[in-house]
Amino acid sequence: MKAMTFDFWGTLMVEGPNYAAQVLPERYEILLAASDEAGVPAGEAEVRDAWSQATRKFNDAWRAGVFMALEDRVAYAFKLLGVRYDPDLVRRTARALAETGRDADLVVRPGVHEALPELARHYKLAIVSDTGVSGGAMLRHYLDREGLLPYFSAFSFSDETRVFKPDPRAFLTALEALGVEPSAALHTGDHPRTDIAGARRTGYRHAVLFGDDHAGEPGPEPTARIRDHRELLELVKALEPAP
Repeated sequence: MKAMTFDFWGTLMVEGPNYAAQVLPERYEILLAASDEAGVPAGEAEVRDAWSQATRKFNDAWRAGVFMALEDRVAYAFKLLGVRYDPDLVRRTARALAETGRDADLVVRPGVHEALPELARHYKLAIVSDTGVSGGAMLRHYLDREGLLPYFSAFSFSDETRVFKPDPRAFLTALEALGVEPSAALHTGDHPRTDIAGARRTGYRHAVLFGDDHAGEPGPEPTARIRDHRELLELVKALEPAP
C-alpha cells in the first residue's frame, strides 16, 4: 500500500454546534443584497425559503450522483425569488457565499491530529471529498487552520472536478496526482454509498468506514469500521507492512 485518501466532511471534520448560527445569517444577507441589486427586493423569510428549496434540490442531485455547482444552486434560488437570470450576478453571489464560514465552528474527528502525522510518514495522503457551499478553497483553509494541510499531497474536491462520489473520476483525480494506482491505496470515509462503493468501483483494495452516522446506507462491506482515526495505525499494520 502506497497511499491513503480521506473524505473531509464527517470523516476528518464536522460542523460544530454553532456552525449554522454563524454562517446562515451571513448567507441570507448575501442573497438579500443580491435580490436588492437585481431590483427584486425580497424579505428574509422569502430568502430563507428559496435557499432551503435550492439546498434540497442540491441534496437530491448529490444523492443521484448528478453534479450541481454552487452557481446552479444560486440560480435556482434566484428563480424562486423572481430574479432574472444574470450570469455575472450569479457568479458574484456564489463567490460571496463560498467565502462565508471562514472562522466558523468545526470539530475535528477523534484521532485525526494523532494519526495523520504518523500515517504521512509512511504513505502519501490525499483528500477526496464532495463539497457544498464551502468549496475546496475553504476546506483547504480549514485544514490549514488545524495544522493538517501539510500532511496532504493531493486534493480532489467536487467543486473543482465537477463530479460527485461515487464516480471513480473523483478518486482518480487524487490518485493520479499522487502517482499511485487504486489497488495500492486505502480510502476512509463516512458514507457507504459514496465512499465505500466509490472506492471499490475505482479499484481500491481497501475502503474503511468511519463512524456510524450513515451506517444504515446501502453499500458494499467495508474493509473495516472505525470510530477513531488512531485505529488506522494498527489496521494498516495488519493489512500489510508499511513501505
